[in-house]
Amino acid sequence: MSTTPSIHRCPRMHSGRTRFRQERGAVLVITLILIVILSLLGTFAIRNATQSERSINGIRLTEVAREAAETALRFCEQVAIFDGDGKDYTEYSTTGLRGKIIATTIESELDTAAEWRKSASWTGNNVIKLPADYYNKKPSGSDIDSAQLNIEPRCLIQKIESTSTPKLTGYLITARGFANNAKFDDATGKSTRGAESWMQSVLSRSS
Repeated sequence: MSTTPSIHRCPRMHSGRTRFRQERGAVLVITLILIVILSLLGTFAIRNATQSERSINGIRLTEVAREAAETALRFCEQVAIFDGDGKDYTEYSTTGLRGKIIATTIESELDTAAEWRKSASWTGNNVIKLPADYYNKKPSGSDIDSAQLNIEPRCLIQKIESTSTPKLTGYLITARGFANNAKFDDATGKSTRGAESWMQSVLSRSS
């Protein structure tokens, strides 16, 4: 009697190593993508912070220049007022400021012949540069010195005499202030860079 050999098929056992390798590869790719995204977000955040800092610094420098010009305007208004009273302004050890007032008259601040329009006028003997004791003085009631300016504020004063009725006589005062990032060329009377501010006022009386 012959017997037929039986074939027993054993179920094939699948190892979990392949699946583990696939999952580990997917995690690596996702991790790299997240690192790239976080790096981009960090770069954008730094760039935005830098731009904001530059904007704030620009505003601060503009304000410094504006305050310097206003300081020059107030100082030179006193010079003009004293001149109108026939006196020289001698506070802060200043002398001879009346002699710096431009005697050539103009009709108004809009006059095209006004000296403030000419760069050369800002380099001559008519320019009034504020004394450091005035523009670097402490704010009222404060123990902290104000920021020291590298370029002194300055102004030009020119006499006004109109042809209108009633006739107006007085002074046109033009002031310039500079922030500490500005560069002023004393040879040309021009500011070549940085924050600068201009201000004008007219002191007049009818006659």
